[in-house]
Amino acid sequence: MSELSFEFSADSKAEIQKIFRDLAKQAVSEVMQSPVERKMYLTKKEACAYLSISYATIQKLILMGLPSIQIDGKCLFSKTSIDQFMKSLESK
Repeated sequence: MSELSFEFSADSKAEIQKIFRDLAKQAVSEVMQSPVERKMYLTKKEACAYLSISYATIQKLILMGLPSIQIDGKCLFSKTSIDQFMKSLESK
């Protein structure tokens, strides 16, 4: 296997670094603006968004055994439990 090497001017290196820095800032900003990404426990609506499914489908998953937590009439889901449950449904 041969190696590729590139030589850049100082200005080009600075511009490339700026591009990568801006992309990293944008990615962090997008994650921080998404409350679902930061939360450990999700409501039904948030769980639907997390899984990209409808409310009716989350209801079906609950009937199939999706673990949930009931607190003061609210149904919450651990993202870890959601991920584990969905993994258990994968076809082999």
